[in-house]
Amino acid sequence: MVRITALMLTVLFVMLPLAGCLSNDENEDVGSEDANLLDAVALLEEQIEHKDRQIETLEGIQRDYERDVALMADVFRTNLSGLNLSDVSLAHAILRGVNFSHTNLSGADLTGVDLQFAVLNHTDLRGAVLTGVKTAGVVGCETSLLSSGDFCRHGVLLSTDGVDLSGVDLSGLDLSVMNFHDGTYVGTNFSQGVLYGAYFYGANLENAVFDGANLNGAYFTSGGRLTNASLVDADLQYAHFFKADLTGANLTGADLTDADLRQANLDNVIWGNTICPDGTVSDDHGGTCEENLIEPVQYSDE
Repeated sequence: MVRITALMLTVLFVMLPLAGCLSNDENEDVGSEDANLLDAVALLEEQIEHKDRQIETLEGIQRDYERDVALMADVFRTNLSGLNLSDVSLAHAILRGVNFSHTNLSGADLTGVDLQFAVLNHTDLRGAVLTGVKTAGVVGCETSLLSSGDFCRHGVLLSTDGVDLSGVDLSGLDLSVMNFHDGTYVGTNFSQGVLYGAYFYGANLENAVFDGANLNGAYFTSGGRLTNASLVDADLQYAHFFKADLTGANLTGADLTDADLRQANLDNVIWGNTICPDGTVSDDHGGTCEENLIEPVQYSDE
């Protein structure tokens, strides 16, 4: 609109000085043309402004729709069962305890959504984006329709997109072979749990607690972060820590027999009566296992 108006004004500035060189009759004709030109410019500006208002209205309707969908949990409190919410964006909405029984959430964007204690009985979550979603204490998710690679056990929904279970108490649970990769578990309590062969590829486990847990054969490779994690008395036999970050981790009393610690960051690790990967004890080597690692021939680079 600015470019069009500028063009019209340029034409006027060129034409108006010429008006003084014309006869009275010619001046009247030019003046009439100028007036018509100004009317045309004004009409054009009005039409453009009308279109702009229409676009703004449509954009406003879209924003209102997305906001209303995200706030439906507040409107309906705990019952959103049986609705078709496929492909809808609910990103970062707080949907704690909401009843999604038999609801179609396939393809929905649930990025960062708080779904803790939600009812997911027969909920269709196939293709839903679950990145960073909080899923502790969900109910009935064992009956949900999930994408390949997603799991639900003991009220915990885990996704290949990586979920957020920071600070959640998962102690004592059997979560063997579950896929926790790329998730966020800052301060999560896994103590005394059975996590045999569990996958923590690229997971953020800062300050997580694994005291007394069975992590035999678990995977923490590909950027797994265990900074300041507590693994006191944990069974870490055959665990995979290739290139994992164990900075400040507490390995007191842990059993690392045949564990793969190649290229792992072991800065400030707390050792104490720790069984090293080669089967010796840290206390016999100046209180560390850093010189008693092994090159596990049974594993390829991960």
